Amino acid sequence: MNLRLFSVFLLTSAMGLNTFALTAPNMSANTLFLYRNSNFHKEDVNVTTPDQEPNGFDLQEAELQFYADVDPYTRLNVLLAVAQSYVTDNTTVSQEWGIEPEEVFAESNALPATTLKIGKFKAFMGKHNTLHSHAYSFIGAPLANTTLLGDEGLNDAGISAAVLLPSSWFSEFTVQYLRGKGENEQFNSPTPGAGVGLIHWKNLVDLSDDLTVELGASYANGQNSFRKITTLSGADLTFKWRPSDGGRYNSLMWATEYLSRTQNKEAVTAEKGTGLASWIQYQFAERWAALVRYDNLEVKDSFDPTNLLNDKTERNSLALVYSPSEFSSYKFEYNQKHGGETNSDNENTEKSVFLQANFTIGAHPSHTY
Repeated sequence: MNLRLFSVFLLTSAMGLNTFALTAPNMSANTLFLYRNSNFHKEDVNVTTPDQEPNGFDLQEAELQFYADVDPYTRLNVLLAVAQSYVTDNTTVSQEWGIEPEEVFAESNALPATTLKIGKFKAFMGKHNTLHSHAYSFIGAPLANTTLLGDEGLNDAGISAAVLLPSSWFSEFTVQYLRGKGENEQFNSPTPGAGVGLIHWKNLVDLSDDLTVELGASYANGQNSFRKITTLSGADLTFKWRPSDGGRYNSLMWATEYLSRTQNKEAVTAEKGTGLASWIQYQFAERWAALVRYDNLEVKDSFDPTNLLNDKTERNSLALVYSPSEFSSYKFEYNQKHGGETNSDNENTEKSVFLQANFTIGAHPSHTY
């Protein structure tokens, strides 16, 4: 009888361990539909360089996400982006669609107080760079992020270790090593094996039951396409207020982020780009929030002034968000950007109106606090 019970115990234990391998992954899909109207993106008969952000209605982006526990110590995340681009044969403009891995990585908590990550992921360069498009406070990323880190941000294959420090508040130190190739034009060294080292320090402190403050600092360094060094540095500060009594209806967030990029090239002055973004989000009802943002970008000694102007660009944004639930939201936004490029009418102030619909289905994981 004891032998029989022992056999049953071994069988059920083995089945329990295999549960991780047999469990179907959690799946979700997110879609962003966008209407844009800008005086910089009017219909143009010139099809040699098609506008990638034309006025009118469009599918901005779709994301498919799969994640599951591989075993008690490891989780696998796969996020695929469905994106479009406009191409031309010099006579007509057509739409092309593609699916590419936005993030594919495995995470492990096998080491105490440490989260290990390997794969392709959004680097911990500042706070905004880690967000996906549907989690942005505004329609687009800050000017500094898109210009200094690239349209898709600093996103590369590599390894990461995030260590929780022994302090009385939440303090996490992250070290990452990235491949430094591919879409990351600020690095992309031709030297074999030349990668990018990155560190980030995040601190989260409860000032009261209703108010928290987050402070972060980032630094990255790697060889660029000129076989010289590119450095990135950044700092971010976020205050969040949500009253313990009535926090469902009112909350306030103020966030500020600074980014800087210095690129070196032999026998010329280093190219320097800096940018600041500061925004406030006020929730004034259960499903409504109002937002305001100021951000800028300043470039000096550009290596390619045709594509990256030596100028200071400033932008002011206003937005109103209606969120019926955590799975859907509607955003109305107005932007006014001054400086930098001009349009076909030689205007250097861009005025834009956006209307975005955001829908999510499936088991979408929670966002970082």
